[in-house]
Amino acid sequence: MRKREHEERTMHGRTNRPLPQGFTIIEMLTVVGVIALLMALLLPAIGMVQRSARAEVSKSNLRQWGIGTLGYTTMNKDALPWEGMKDAADMQLNLAQRSFWANAVPPLVGQKSYKELVEECFMQQVDVPTADSGTIFIDPAAIPEGDAPYGFGQPGESGWRRQFYFNYVPNSQLNNTYLSKYGIQQFTPDRVMRMAQISVPSATILMLEMRANRHELPASDPHYSRDLKRHRSDWKRFAARHFKGGHMMFADGHVDHAVNADVITNAQGTQNPSEPNGDWNHPERIWDPIGPALDE
Repeated sequence: MRKREHEERTMHGRTNRPLPQGFTIIEMLTVVGVIALLMALLLPAIGMVQRSARAEVSKSNLRQWGIGTLGYTTMNKDALPWEGMKDAADMQLNLAQRSFWANAVPPLVGQKSYKELVEECFMQQVDVPTADSGTIFIDPAAIPEGDAPYGFGQPGESGWRRQFYFNYVPNSQLNNTYLSKYGIQQFTPDRVMRMAQISVPSATILMLEMRANRHELPASDPHYSRDLKRHRSDWKRFAARHFKGGHMMFADGHVDHAVNADVITNAQGTQNPSEPNGDWNHPERIWDPIGPALDE
């Protein structure tokens, strides 16, 4: 009798094997936990790759500045591009000079001069670029201050003003001793330093990545509140957005990364802007190749 019942169940596709069951709660929690652990491991790695990619773009931009600057010196009897007058209000006078660095170098690497860029934006009544735009003026990782870009000059009929905004700027300390030694005024475009006056090109800074936002630094930093409306700078406004630092282009054309905390430390081992006789020149980072680099 039992044999017959078993045969009948088999014939109708039924057996005594138990039906399959779903995952238990413990198994589901285990799977979710493994996925969460993998995500926790992967997200920082993805973030690191993204930060590294942005840093490489920044380095590439500065390399272009290096190629263009060295090309300019070759074409101009060893003379460096003019750094421009110091104050942001003088930008219109700076852009009027062909030897101004932002005008002189970009065309040598296939880019528009900054004067051309400014005038185009002024005519179209749009802001000059402050975000990634494919130009060598902008670092895609930079987050500009809220009032950027910075206006200058008289407004047009509609009230629109010309503007400027830079993430890469010349080293403002480079010719300090040269100017004071020979009594040359800073606003003289035809009296600039020459490459021959730089004895250690591999360590002498020509351009640097400037801070775009004060919040790249902690509020306790001695340079946190520096005005960032600048077209040239030194360690006081050096970037801190790429792995706690930024990039520099040296007189031999190479580009390197430096940590902000190291850059703002002087030869006496302090970060005090008021350090008596403080000199910010270092063997590996020379700001002024002729004399001491002072926090003036």
